Amino acid sequence: MFDKNTLALVHLQSAGCTHTDLKKIFADEDQFDPISVWKSLLDGTLKIPTTEERQEKIQKKAQEVDEEKQEKWLSEKAVDIIYWYDERYPALLKNIGHAPFFFFVRGNFLPEKKMIGIVGSRKNTPYAKRILEKLIPDLVKSGIGIISGGAAGVDTISHEITLKNSGYTIAVLGTGIDRAYPASNKTLFEEIIQKGGAIISHFPLGTGPEVYNFPIRNEIVAGLACGIIIPEAALSSGTLITAQLALEHGRDVFAIPGDIDRATSEGTNMLIASGQAKCTRCTGDILEEYFDLSGIGEGMTPIIKERPKFENEKEKAIYQSIVDGHKTTDEISKNTLYVMSDILITLSMLEINGHIRLDEMGKYQIQ
Repeated sequence: MFDKNTLALVHLQSAGCTHTDLKKIFADEDQFDPISVWKSLLDGTLKIPTTEERQEKIQKKAQEVDEEKQEKWLSEKAVDIIYWYDERYPALLKNIGHAPFFFFVRGNFLPEKKMIGIVGSRKNTPYAKRILEKLIPDLVKSGIGIISGGAAGVDTISHEITLKNSGYTIAVLGTGIDRAYPASNKTLFEEIIQKGGAIISHFPLGTGPEVYNFPIRNEIVAGLACGIIIPEAALSSGTLITAQLALEHGRDVFAIPGDIDRATSEGTNMLIASGQAKCTRCTGDILEEYFDLSGIGEGMTPIIKERPKFENEKEKAIYQSIVDGHKTTDEISKNTLYVMSDILITLSMLEINGHIRLDEMGKYQIQ
């Protein structure tokens, strides 16, 4: 039996309530009662903060929602729903500007898993595939999951290589959770679920592959990841939009350099030249941002050394915050809630003891 409370969220969305509407309606956690809100929408007493015309459209559409059909499908497919006040809702995702109020999940969603996003063209070159075949296996060996958009090209290759190496992967759909797009990836999506990964979507059930959905989907990819890899991108590529979104949300961007006369490398080379992305030559260039590396062995598999011993819990917490991707004093302050004076003193001690360093971009890195 599907949970009636979360099912009511699905009905509200199907009636036309956006994630922004839901955030306003359920702004107070103590008043989180989707069942009552859904009933009030059906009987015409719910007033959504919107125009009268849109209110009428939502009221009308609510009467057309097939509650039994939705519940049956969600139950048969074992779909889970993770909403804003759920303890499983990832903190990283909450920090982006357009974070959804809830999202659908099929499979095994691991909110605590460190994820790297991979974005790129649907019409990738052999170069992009060679790069991903070189990087992903070592990321998987290091315990990092791979998240991508489930589309053709780079997305599909990323998911397939991860599965081949027994890794964990999430596909973020640009359609409803009940739609497979492209259709040729239906088998891939089922394999992801069967092998312990997940597919997710925050779009309403039945949503098709509308062109404006995909930039929104890519923002979710960036929001769930601690960093994104761009194997190749032309200057006019939509991939560069995702790179900008990732940067705006404080995520690391790893760009692969390419031939200067290759159009599909102009975008990545530009990101590197402008200092917006880290020049990524091997897996170690990525892993050193998140782990202590004593060296890179054959095949670029890192040797992860033991964590340093700390003088107190404050040092341990701030060091871990840097490991988790919070690399500026402001980010560390928000993540740890320590006062700035304590943070600065602790950072100085960690730097003196050789545990961290301040790079040329003013970010703290693990030594």
